[in-house]
Amino acid sequence: MNFNFLGAVRSALPKKKYWLMSMDDGSSDQSGSSRYSESTDNKDACQASLMQILESQIIPSLLASNEFVEPFYSTDGARTALPTEVEIANFAELCTNPDEDAPDLFVQGLMAEGLSSENIFLHLLAPAARHLGYLWDEDLCDFSKVTIGLIRMQKITMRLGSDFQEKRKSAMDGMRALFAPVPGSQHTLGVLMVSEFFRREGWQVWMELGSSEDKLLAAVKKDWFQVIGLSIGTEAHVESLTDTIKLIRASSANKDVKILIGGPILATIPNLFEEVGADGAAGDAVSAVALAKSLFAL
Repeated sequence: MNFNFLGAVRSALPKKKYWLMSMDDGSSDQSGSSRYSESTDNKDACQASLMQILESQIIPSLLASNEFVEPFYSTDGARTALPTEVEIANFAELCTNPDEDAPDLFVQGLMAEGLSSENIFLHLLAPAARHLGYLWDEDLCDFSKVTIGLIRMQKITMRLGSDFQEKRKSAMDGMRALFAPVPGSQHTLGVLMVSEFFRREGWQVWMELGSSEDKLLAAVKKDWFQVIGLSIGTEAHVESLTDTIKLIRASSANKDVKILIGGPILATIPNLFEEVGADGAAGDAVSAVALAKSLFAL
């Protein structure tokens, strides 16, 4: 199934500039700071319409189009060097260009050299998403290209899943986790990455991508989860995150559920989890897994 991301995004775009909500990047880089903030009270009808299209059409179509996609394949190559800044910038540019196959071929080339899927997750996709955020902030890349680039990175994240899960550990009985962006946010790239790392550690994982608060609360009320992870990227969502966490605790089937937060905002507010009432915070997928293990002494 092919989905025309370029056409869908461009048809949804209004004729003005909007603030980019940066993706989770697992970095302490100060670039993920409040420059992305925008009060939700200032959103006009055009931006609200764009966010609705991203949530209701583009993200679900992205998931559907990748349901049966072929995974990347790894080789016995010997590369150990991480992607360079030049490679990261080149990859980010490829993700915004019309050739939809170019980013996939770039990643496949790195894997053919022997670079692991884990290093691609952490040291190519995450910094490339940051790089797009920088280009947007400096007015070097327009909204449509940034959006297309981030969507293609999400596609690659899902394609990498099969190779990444080859090293999956035995399933842990009863260890269930749910991950979602804060309602109203589009931080799906970080959610996808964290989910893959938890699956590889043997967790049963659910995701709520692009869900409303009502759907998220219904999910935590229906099923028992040991961990619920929420991704936040901008200061604009701090207040709503606090309210959402309170509602999750009140609605959760597991009254002792552990709620974790992640996202680029932690680079500037590392103790945000205390402010919003969460049980902990992690700056990247590896740290999130380690934190969950420590909470349950796994």
